[in-house]
Amino acid sequence: MLQTPEAGDGWMANDDPVTLLDQVSRLVYGIGFAEGLFPAQWVALRYFHDAPEPARTLTALARFQKIHLAPVSRTVSTLVDKGLLTRRQHPGFKRGWLFDLTDDARALLGRDPLRQSLGPPVAAMAEDERAILCHLMKRIIAHMQAGSPAADGTDGPQAA
Repeated sequence: MLQTPEAGDGWMANDDPVTLLDQVSRLVYGIGFAEGLFPAQWVALRYFHDAPEPARTLTALARFQKIHLAPVSRTVSTLVDKGLLTRRQHPGFKRGWLFDLTDDARALLGRDPLRQSLGPPVAAMAEDERAILCHLMKRIIAHMQAGSPAADGTDGPQAA
């Protein structure tokens, strides 16, 4: 159970969006250690829950996360071993696999710590606030996934 700090117990950035995003990301990561799963395993379960059938592959999950295939493969193998995913032959690719959630995984997603934590404050937002938040988050995600160079035209911080 999460505890909220008492007044004066913790410092919170007021208006620095980068610091606030960092704080949100740390909180999101921290709550991802729940129900015997790691954050990457929750991401994979959410992905396979939401993705259309043709995109429920290792490669598609790796592309979605913008990470290499090896860690995605380990994560998915662990979820298969835990009985949360099943794999079946991909009808379009002889050596490909599709992954499906088991009933246990669906039940687990009903207790998703991310949805439980972020759901209420997001639901309390006005529709236009949610739309703005989504728009801004998509811009930030797209920029970060593109590996854009620093705003000053350099490749970012240089090692000394």
